[in-house]
Amino acid sequence: MVRVLLFSQVALRAGTGVCEWPVVGPQSAQAFWEWLLLDHPSLSGMREFCRLARNGEYVGEGECFVAGDELAVIPPVSGG
Repeated sequence: MVRVLLFSQVALRAGTGVCEWPVVGPQSAQAFWEWLLLDHPSLSGMREFCRLARNGEYVGEGECFVAGDELAVIPPVSGG
């Protein structure tokens, strides 16, 4: 399993801040987004605005994820 943390607008739309992605072997960011959108269709359209972090570090779209990783879906934020 990969633990998935959802923040801000993503968590509000999904109705949860945490979920688990059942992975078998390495999985791509594309596979993650496909699973996430199937599980939470309300997140449609959010992908282009969000960044992924694995185990506390931002990652690119070419990354692969394995069981035991922790992913975070981070929408744009602003502060002052």
